[in-house]
Amino acid sequence: MDGIVTTIGEKCRRCYTCVRHCPAKAIRVQDGRAQVLTERCIACGNCIRVCSQKAKLVRADDLEVTKAMIEAGEQVVACLAPSFPASFPDVRPHQVVEGARRLGFSQVMEVAVGAELVAHAYRRLLETKGLRAPLLTTPCPALVFFVQKHLPSLVPYLAPIVSPMVALARLIKRRLAPDAKVVFIGPCLAKKLEAKDPDLCGEVEAVLTFEEFEGWLADKGIALSELQERQFDGPAPAIGRIFPVPGGLLRTCALEADVLDDDIVVTEGVERVTNLLRQMAADSQIGNRFFDLLFCEGCIGGPFAGEEASPVVRKQRVASYARAGLSEDAGSPWARLDEFSDLDLSRSFRDARVREMQPSEEEIRAILRQTNKVKPEDELNCGACGYPSCRDKAIAVYNGLAEAEMCLPYLIEKLERTIAELHDSQRHLVETEEQLLHSEKLASMGQLAAGVAHEINNPLGTVLLYSHLLLRQLGPDDPRRQDLRVIAQEAERCRHIVRGLLDFSRQSKPRYELCDLNGLIRETIAVMERQEAFARLRVLLDLSPELPQTWLDPEQVRQALINIIENAVEAMPDGGTLTVESRLANDGRAIVVVISDTGCGISEENLERIFHPFFTTKQIGKGTGLGLAIVYGIVKAHRGAVSVDSKVGAGTTVTVSLPVRTSPDMGGGL
Repeated sequence: MDGIVTTIGEKCRRCYTCVRHCPAKAIRVQDGRAQVLTERCIACGNCIRVCSQKAKLVRADDLEVTKAMIEAGEQVVACLAPSFPASFPDVRPHQVVEGARRLGFSQVMEVAVGAELVAHAYRRLLETKGLRAPLLTTPCPALVFFVQKHLPSLVPYLAPIVSPMVALARLIKRRLAPDAKVVFIGPCLAKKLEAKDPDLCGEVEAVLTFEEFEGWLADKGIALSELQERQFDGPAPAIGRIFPVPGGLLRTCALEADVLDDDIVVTEGVERVTNLLRQMAADSQIGNRFFDLLFCEGCIGGPFAGEEASPVVRKQRVASYARAGLSEDAGSPWARLDEFSDLDLSRSFRDARVREMQPSEEEIRAILRQTNKVKPEDELNCGACGYPSCRDKAIAVYNGLAEAEMCLPYLIEKLERTIAELHDSQRHLVETEEQLLHSEKLASMGQLAAGVAHEINNPLGTVLLYSHLLLRQLGPDDPRRQDLRVIAQEAERCRHIVRGLLDFSRQSKPRYELCDLNGLIRETIAVMERQEAFARLRVLLDLSPELPQTWLDPEQVRQALINIIENAVEAMPDGGTLTVESRLANDGRAIVVVISDTGCGISEENLERIFHPFFTTKQIGKGTGLGLAIVYGIVKAHRGAVSVDSKVGAGTTVTVSLPVRTSPDMGGGL
């Protein structure tokens, strides 16, 4: 049989509410969308009732079938469910009859007649056979399908009696109007599935919900409140009109349930009924009792019962209509139907169980691990996925009913990780952008510096040349010698500045050689230790013997080391400790050189500017402000990274990372 309910994919919003409320777990989630599985569905209508997005669609072909039969001139009988007074509160009951006639139905009958026939059949069953085993009432088709599909061990306990809808259909076709077509109109979705049940041999041609009936009336421009009243056709019911309220079957059967007598059990509501049925299937000691069960809280609470109203108000409307019928004829409730007492109302049921595979414990654990549930305490059993526990959901995943990613806590954790990664990416992007801007500044400054240095270098050389020539020509006691010596010294200082500018502006790429960086560090320290300033320092070397040889430009790297070490030495005029360390990075992709001093340190506001060209905190004539700018350029040319950590009064640490290169033309970097 085709599915009664389908999902409108574009409206489904991954809320899993339908999964949570489906007693048959007939919802499969695929690509984040809920799909109703026909083979598991019991047409209880819960998924429609709870879907706030209106993403569930009821098959509408029964309405088209009904219209086609009427247009073809068939004799079509409308059978109104006994709950109709609760669903049409603003009109008189018999105005609804006239409305159905206006749509083209040849006759309109009350299913309450079928309810009385069914109640009489239950009464005879109990009187003749008694309670030799648990007996489950069967007017509710959703309950019947649930037992047949999901708890087939209870099939023998189903009362072999048709529902009121089928009872009236048999009365019409076998006694009243054999050529008639029967259309049921009511609040129940499962009736559509019941009408297609092959065990009932097509007793009912079509089933319309009250919603479809009202929509049809609206399309025809028929306002029920404006119509004249018309009486129902066929036999008139009495007590059967109370059938749709909770306990209505017992009242119609004239059976009384005493709270001190547990032979009769009355239960309504999906959760209560399914829990009771599962308990019965698991407990063979349930006892011989009469179970009057309804998935809805009475048929007056069906999924298409109409306007929202409390169960009390709905019950009052039906009861009021039933009392009016009883006052018209106070005779025996079955006297008027005695002529139909031999009508066959029996039926059979079958085992239509849904096969479900049971995964092994290891397979369940493997599915749980997909959502980071590796320990029992990771199984939150929050129910957000629609399943009562994480293990239940894992079993559903194994059977293709659910997706592992339906876990809300897992998705939240994943989202938090993604946000953290985005923050890191954003931070790296900002840092890269700052480095790019800095590199562009350095490039511009380099071009300017190269031009200035070139223009100054030649006249500066001339000044130095003639200064020294004049010094040679003057006698040792000549008072002008001191002035010339100052000119020569200042010109020499200018030449040193020009040399720094040329180093800074150097545009040549590194000339790679396979080098031992530890050896290069030792050579650099050995040369610099000859300076007078080193006599006040303690030098500590902590060089890792595990460093691999790597391709780099030894002259450029030596220049960078010298500039860093000179800054460290100048920061410790009264002595201190200079520490040089080398190690391999944790990922093995870079060599890290750390140069630390115990000097005066750098203030926080100056840390951001130390790599800027010509920035210096030294006195005029003591530095050019190009040392660390040159270091930055050399390290970046090697695709490395350099950072400075400093605290005033505690010292400074410069960290240089150079990528391990296995060939001179190897790309990449840090």
